[in-house]
Amino acid sequence: MAETPELIKKSFQGFNKKNTASELSFSDFGKLPPQALDLERAVLGALLIDSNAMDSILGIIEGKSFYNEAHKTIFQAIHELMRLEQAVDMLTITEQLRKEGKLESVGGAYYIAELTNTVSTSANIEFHARIVAQKYVQREIISQSSKIIKDAFEDATDVFELLDKAESNLFALSQTSRKKDTMEISSLLMPQLNEIQK
Repeated sequence: MAETPELIKKSFQGFNKKNTASELSFSDFGKLPPQALDLERAVLGALLIDSNAMDSILGIIEGKSFYNEAHKTIFQAIHELMRLEQAVDMLTITEQLRKEGKLESVGGAYYIAELTNTVSTSANIEFHARIVAQKYVQREIISQSSKIIKDAFEDATDVFELLDKAESNLFALSQTSRKKDTMEISSLLMPQLNEIQK
């Protein structure tokens, strides 16, 4: 035990069966959750000035990839407009968020306008999106690891079931973070395919 890192020792002092996974949090390790807020803004800004840039990031990120709740909401609004085959720009997103009753919660029209000033081109959107996705995966790994730690402290836990569950969850996360989202692609292509059939 003498070789156990001091940080880990402190993290588990006083840990008991009453703790929940959420109680073993980032603050227990003295760190903020992995995040890249500037790049989240850059991705949204790029989509607002060039909606075609969405093609470059399909399957790389989705709404839940964003750490900031406002950014998550804005991305989902952009995605919804694209699904409806409507124009995506600062004005249409502002109107969509207003219609959903979420405009003020994301910072209002002023914040949407600010996002368009974040970048001047969408050229680097894929690179930015990959970093945002990596931060999301880091957060998920930490969250799942916390749950594993909590369950491992329980006397009633079947350790082999816990191992199987941990392996399955981490494998699913690995697959999700590496593959293209074919359902998203098909949903975007369906209108064009219907038009061709007509």
